[in-house]
Amino acid sequence: PPTQRALVLTSTAQPLELRTIPTPTASTGSAIVRVMATTVLTYGREIVTGVRTHPYPRPYVPGTAAVGTIVALGSDATTLRVGDLVVTDTFIRARDDPDVRFLQGIHQGGPDGSPYVRLVGDENGYRNGSYAEYFKVPLENCHRLPEKVGGAPATPIEWLRLSNMLIPFGGLTSDGGVDLRPGETIVIAPATGGFSGSAVELALDMGAHVVALGRSLEGLRRLENGLKEFVDRGRLRTVQMSDNVTPEDLAKAIGTVDCYLDLSPAAAANSPHLKACILALGVRGRACLMGGIEGDVALPHGVIMRNDLKITGKWMYERKSVGELIKMAEAGVLYLGRGESWSFKLEDWDAALLHAEKHARWGQITVFEP
Repeated sequence: PPTQRALVLTSTAQPLELRTIPTPTASTGSAIVRVMATTVLTYGREIVTGVRTHPYPRPYVPGTAAVGTIVALGSDATTLRVGDLVVTDTFIRARDDPDVRFLQGIHQGGPDGSPYVRLVGDENGYRNGSYAEYFKVPLENCHRLPEKVGGAPATPIEWLRLSNMLIPFGGLTSDGGVDLRPGETIVIAPATGGFSGSAVELALDMGAHVVALGRSLEGLRRLENGLKEFVDRGRLRTVQMSDNVTPEDLAKAIGTVDCYLDLSPAAAANSPHLKACILALGVRGRACLMGGIEGDVALPHGVIMRNDLKITGKWMYERKSVGELIKMAEAGVLYLGRGESWSFKLEDWDAALLHAEKHARWGQITVFEP
């Protein structure tokens, strides 16, 4: 159709608006996707109200990963076909420089915070996200989905669970992550949120033993109950932490591990778990920092040096990781059926954002189904 309904953000001082806007058209290198379901970010309300300062040219349609069908393609498409069911990757890289990256509908990018306005400045390009009936995506960011997962059909919402797993998967791989291997032991901290809990689930499905660290006893119990099969097999153990514990005592509670994946929120800069998890690493242990801490943190320099520890940072994931997760799901190695989901229409955006914010634990996903 020539027009469509979409949520538009003009200013963080104004609420989102459900508007009728032109439907995007396909150009060279792009696909138009009809949105079946798209994730409502747990921190989406913070973005639209300005609490979380993500730079992005306005007005724009917010959004993130989506599952939908391709309705139009650029003339250079060779594999994708109109009618294909795809999951979209919101992490867009410039074709002439893959180090230039941004998050479609979320953040205009820049490894040092500098803007890549050329990539998002054109409203006929890839500025607008998925909180709409249709949106435009680069061909390479559309990933065709198989008909079945582990021998059974999967719903669009189940496929969207991949979006929560993709980010921590970047920290588990060898491309800047800890290079997790089957049979190894990894500590994930914190481990009770949407992304961090998905890291626990993913690491278990990858064949690892996991120590899940967190403050929330409720959140840890949720993990234990939802992943009981791994608790019963001795592959998942939880450790609750508190402010008055020393890093040394917390490291003893964790035990010796091969890897550490950090997914700390901004407020955790002074938490004892950062040092504790480094102390828990064995000789030649690996750590990957993926959390949202902006400031400096204190790390045990002597321990890092004497134990030959390797510490990396990772923003998001590599493009090939999307295809790898899809193959794991198709083979039945990665199970997408755990957890709860809730669906909203675009006109109920305010309730959807509030709901997503309040349901940000592992296994919980809120979606728009336009």
